[in-house]
Amino acid sequence: MDKILSQDEINALFSAMSSENPPFEEPRKEESRKGMAEVKGFSGRKVFIYDFHHADRISQDQMRSVNMLHEYFGRNFASSLSAYLRAFVEVNLSSIEQMSYSSFIKALPDPTLFASIEMRPLDDNLALEMNPSLVFPMIDMLLGGPGCEMAENRNLTEIELNIIEGIIKLAMRDLKDAWHTVMDFDFFLAGKGTKSQMFQIVSPAETVIAVHLDVKIGDFSGMMNLCIPSRVLKLLRNKFDQLWSVRTNKPTVGDAERILELLKLTPLSLSGEIQNSSLTVDELLKISVGDVITLNRHVDDAVSLCVGGIVKFMGHIGQRKGKITFEISERFVD
Repeated sequence: MDKILSQDEINALFSAMSSENPPFEEPRKEESRKGMAEVKGFSGRKVFIYDFHHADRISQDQMRSVNMLHEYFGRNFASSLSAYLRAFVEVNLSSIEQMSYSSFIKALPDPTLFASIEMRPLDDNLALEMNPSLVFPMIDMLLGGPGCEMAENRNLTEIELNIIEGIIKLAMRDLKDAWHTVMDFDFFLAGKGTKSQMFQIVSPAETVIAVHLDVKIGDFSGMMNLCIPSRVLKLLRNKFDQLWSVRTNKPTVGDAERILELLKLTPLSLSGEIQNSSLTVDELLKISVGDVITLNRHVDDAVSLCVGGIVKFMGHIGQRKGKITFEISERFVD
């Protein structure tokens, strides 16, 4: 129960407020600076503002390593997705930023494709999200269509989720290859759906690393986002530091000479090829043993000498001491 002030107490309160020196006077600036100086002299160090809401901030060196790692992932995923969809795909790393998990979820469209992926042997999950502007055209292409977008955004059906699971597993395979330089992870699909709020891989206030990738497939494009808990990077801090130090070390002159000596022992295949000749499929099917093929080249024309399948020299085929030889007449300079 609240205390009721008496008339004498009320009068004393007003009297204190109207006085020139109130009892609750704030310390003067000079005294505050003096007290801060005494604290500084006692500790020997400066005082910095610390925000406990951002206690999991990741160092810039680790962020650079994460950047390089996912640039490599983007190139591999573009190649894999191009072969899977039989269309030209371009994947570019747009940005990497640190934010809370709740902020990451709020920035995603609703509905969307959201997958939770286990990172074994760690007891942590990362999240993979694909915008509907990407998902529906990819599903249409996988079903034999040209890649049409949906007229309206809607939830994916169970059949559509099962179809798009192949692309999620494709991304998991390339993520495993990209993270191999840091640690050998085994990625497993823990769950997928269209409501990102249903997947709580970390607490809402925990800091995560959001990796934003811009994916272009033909005439349409969209964003693919990865969400990595900051505690994963903290557990692997030493491995990331080793990765960064290895990438920043430049080879010495002795290292380059040693590598060159090792490469000199590498065997290479040489082949003389008569190029720019063609046959129809019908002619090829009718060829049998003993047939003579007429080429559109003269006997004295130069022939290409290929090193490892790449044209490096031009010359003429001859014979010396019972063996077929190749006389170089021209060299291509790279």
